[in-house]
Amino acid sequence: MFTHLHLHSEYSLLDATIRLPDLVQKLSESGMKACALTDHGNMYGTLKFKSAMIEAGLKPILGCEIYIAPRAMHEKDFGIDNKYNHMVLLAKNQQGYKNLIKIVSIAHMEGFYYKPRIDFETLAKYSSGLIALSGCLAGPVAKPILQGNYDAAVEAAKKYSKLFKDNFYIEIQRNGMEEQNTANESLIKIARELSLPLVATCDSHYLNKEDAYIQEILWCIGDGKSWEDPSRRKMETNEFYVKTPEEMKELFKDIPEAIENTQKITEQIEIFDITFGRIEPHFLDLPEGEKSSSYLKKLTLDGAKRKYGKISKDLKERIEYELKIIDDKGYNDYFLVVRDFVLFCRKNGIVVGMRGSGCGSVVAYCVEITNIEPIGWELYFERFLNPERDSPPDFDIDIADKRRDEVINYTIEKYGIDNVKQIGTFSKLQTRQAIKDVGRVLGIELAVTDKLAKMVEIVFGKSKDIDYMIEHNPEFAEIINSSEKTLELAKIVRKVSGICRGTSTHACGVIVTPEPVVNYCPIQRDSHGGGIGMTQFEMSDIEYVGLMKFDFLGLRNLNVIGEAVTKIKVNRQEELDLLELDPHDKPTYEVIKKGHTVGVFQMESEGMKRSIRALQPETQEDICYLLAAYRPGPMQYISEYVAVKRGEQEPDYIFPELKPVLEITYGVITYQEQVMKIAEIIAGYSLGAADLLRRAMGKKKMEIMDKEKPKFIQGAKEKGFDEKETERLWEKLIQFANYGFNKAHSASYATISYWTAYLKAHYPLEFMAALLEGDLDNFDRVIIDLNECERLGIDVLPPTINKSKVYFTIEGNHSIRFGLGGIKNIGEDIVETIVKERKDNGEYKNLDDFVERTVKKGIQKRAIEYLIMSGTMDEFGERGALLAILPTIFERAKKSNSAMNVGQIDIFSLSNGTDGNSKPEVNATPLPNVEKTPKFQVLQWEKELLGLYFSSHPLDNLQDFFESKKVISVKDALEKKNRAVVILGVMVNKIRRITTKKGEMMAFLTVEDKSGTADIIAFPRNYQEIKDVLQEGKPILIAGSINVKNNEKSIVMEKAKYIDESQHGDNFEGVTFRIRPTHTEEQIKQLKEYISKASGDVPVKIIVNENGKAKSVILEKTISLDSETKRWLRKF
Repeated sequence: MFTHLHLHSEYSLLDATIRLPDLVQKLSESGMKACALTDHGNMYGTLKFKSAMIEAGLKPILGCEIYIAPRAMHEKDFGIDNKYNHMVLLAKNQQGYKNLIKIVSIAHMEGFYYKPRIDFETLAKYSSGLIALSGCLAGPVAKPILQGNYDAAVEAAKKYSKLFKDNFYIEIQRNGMEEQNTANESLIKIARELSLPLVATCDSHYLNKEDAYIQEILWCIGDGKSWEDPSRRKMETNEFYVKTPEEMKELFKDIPEAIENTQKITEQIEIFDITFGRIEPHFLDLPEGEKSSSYLKKLTLDGAKRKYGKISKDLKERIEYELKIIDDKGYNDYFLVVRDFVLFCRKNGIVVGMRGSGCGSVVAYCVEITNIEPIGWELYFERFLNPERDSPPDFDIDIADKRRDEVINYTIEKYGIDNVKQIGTFSKLQTRQAIKDVGRVLGIELAVTDKLAKMVEIVFGKSKDIDYMIEHNPEFAEIINSSEKTLELAKIVRKVSGICRGTSTHACGVIVTPEPVVNYCPIQRDSHGGGIGMTQFEMSDIEYVGLMKFDFLGLRNLNVIGEAVTKIKVNRQEELDLLELDPHDKPTYEVIKKGHTVGVFQMESEGMKRSIRALQPETQEDICYLLAAYRPGPMQYISEYVAVKRGEQEPDYIFPELKPVLEITYGVITYQEQVMKIAEIIAGYSLGAADLLRRAMGKKKMEIMDKEKPKFIQGAKEKGFDEKETERLWEKLIQFANYGFNKAHSASYATISYWTAYLKAHYPLEFMAALLEGDLDNFDRVIIDLNECERLGIDVLPPTINKSKVYFTIEGNHSIRFGLGGIKNIGEDIVETIVKERKDNGEYKNLDDFVERTVKKGIQKRAIEYLIMSGTMDEFGERGALLAILPTIFERAKKSNSAMNVGQIDIFSLSNGTDGNSKPEVNATPLPNVEKTPKFQVLQWEKELLGLYFSSHPLDNLQDFFESKKVISVKDALEKKNRAVVILGVMVNKIRRITTKKGEMMAFLTVEDKSGTADIIAFPRNYQEIKDVLQEGKPILIAGSINVKNNEKSIVMEKAKYIDESQHGDNFEGVTFRIRPTHTEEQIKQLKEYISKASGDVPVKIIVNENGKAKSVILEKTISLDSETKRWLRKF
């Protein structure tokens, strides 16, 4: 019997196509009883392979094709150390498996250079329990043969046979390659000379012979090559497939022992367990004389007294019940360790929240793990830790995203870097990406593959496969069937979709173990080659092995909250404790009820705002319901909730006994916890059994639900409930299976929503400053934030070198100052240096003074250029002039600094009368008389470096023209219904031209105005009309219609015309107030009073719109463009 001992799966990442289920099926059909998995340099698929093989009644052989460094693995010189050898290692027993893990992990963590490499010395250290095959043509024995160095090949064979003794085999393959035939002769000769056993392998990379083509496609994808590229990697033969035993026997009929030895090796392989029960860290700070169980109990009781005051009989029973289950299941240390992480966050001002079912634990609440009080929220412990289900608890810790690394560093300091690793995950070649990648390789037009990719439906984050799309989307099918190339595309995508293509780090999962993680599973550097390292097993495998994971999820909104709290402390000297906020605060609910929810967690979308206005939330329970219900499925029941809440409809409890359970959601079954309680009250389930029912419903396991139904009906009957009504209740519960939500999760998020709304209601300046700071990398978000600032009467002031600090700060009662740290391309360390120097030695007097003082701190000329371009130095002169003189000033300052560093002294500086302690004032170099920087250039700099426009907006001088053309804002346009006609006045930001399948040109435009951005589709007919003048960075008038597809809105261009700014632009450089018919006489009177009292040198224009006509007048009075003027501009 032949056994495959050298085989690669999809976990060799684009270097093999074999999927494990398909492999197992072929092995079974071919009558093979065992197989090895030897992926390139990794053990990603080990656990999945082992499980699949055992489930099929086959013997798994766990291995890896490793890379051996030519010298010590720490040496990494190109031309030498990137010339590594291959070798196949197989785990003979558990000791061998543990050594294989160490070899693979060390190769990644220490020896990585192009590939994860191990050196001979390290290999020798961990060789026990391993069987070694000499490898393919790149092996240490075959490679010197092909180089014509037979003696070196013999020495290599001796070296490895001495190391592995009877466990070293000379590997031979017959794959039709000329080099292989050459190598085989010498390999067989060496085996005979040294009395070493031969073993036949196939080095399988794909399942079937015809799949060689697919392997080459994957190589093209990985290498970024096209099929027509002569330099692409090619399969020299199509023999690297999973051959049957009969095929292998025929190939090696002249050397039968090479086949027989595969069986001998298989028989030597022991079946061993690679799981570890449960591995979790021990709590390291137990007081003397305490056990983890007694200490957790003490902390719980102390916390209960502090939080609840008097401990009632019911509360005491709940605490004792939870503590017993925690102790019985051995999770005392887990609770204490999680508590330690949470307390670290709170002590260090890191905003932290607990999400998910862990919030159902009273013990967790009492010991400060969560701030959600579970009894009041009607949350159940069994949803978190079920005594009738053997699965670990899982606390999901949400942390301010910019401070997540601090928590991980604390974990490393406490438990050691070897015991703390992030969890690896795999990126898959999903249908959309597969269409794009394969289309590129085949040379299919980008327009075609883009269109196909965009049509692919995504449901709950997963792409529908290509066959589904062909069957359910006629347009998709038409394109696929339109040519031989697209049919070929579909055939290949069918083969490659879902295949692993790379690794990355899990967003939140971290492993903490009592011993080094490498004792339990293989590890490697993260996908960028750095970091603390990550597991080679993904999340599900980690849990199966028995390792406890900790979820540290970085949440942007918590960072916004934390920054707002810090700004409140700095600006108002108030210490705000989020855990002590009044849960019934009226101003907070007013902000929410009015739909002013920009920045309010999970409540910002337009659809959510409509639901908010209908429901009018008055309690955190209302917020909790909205967050749970505003999803496809349960959204349809929001109207029922609202109707009952308003008294327009009676709630449907089905049975009066369910009123206490469903009253909180007005009779609408919403939460998983409600299902558990319903099963307990009506059918007599224990909460543990009810949780199992809830899990079956949540996973839509209809076979389990069908089995449960008679039990549920009978239980209800025994408790005296009407059978017909029980049937109706069961049907409701079945409906619930499609949308049920974890209330503990929703309650956690409702708390964060409330915190953000509270901050916005009471501290709008600090909150909006923190929000802007957090959104700077997202231009669309910044526009929304700025519009909200305008609505709130908050001015956002530009960054200046003498007023801005590192972060956004509050100025006066109505303004936020942009922080220097928000300027792109300037590091935070540079900004901190600039601010500290200003604090220590006073404001910067001019550009010379700034350069003189900061060049010695290491600031580079390019950073100063960015500071000038972003407007921070406008007080020193015009931007173009400052940029022109900067090189002269910078070089002079550099030379001066160098002279001081080597002890040279300018003798003339000794006669300036200073005493040596005071610093001479630096005179400003006269600015050159250069042409003023064009307005469009200034605005472009601001957008690129600041993420927003400060000086003005490119469309400001066209507002009168836009009014005459009845232009509406992008924001208002995107709120219109499908096919609504709109007229826009916008800037063209980006143009993407494509060719249709008919060979016609069309374009996709990204446009913007002050309110936001939109996508414009210019079909061939309209494109032809404007193609000759189409360019970015120019204002354009567009008439079009709203297009809604896949819930996304775009605008289809009907007509477009670029605007001649010289003809239609208003070049008035001053302040323009527009008086409209909607303004009252009192408002106009107040404006006149303001203008008459204001002072400054900015001209003022008044435009009066009346009866469809506009009259304008420029006043002799001038004012200043300050925050007060801007507030009047918002009104007029």
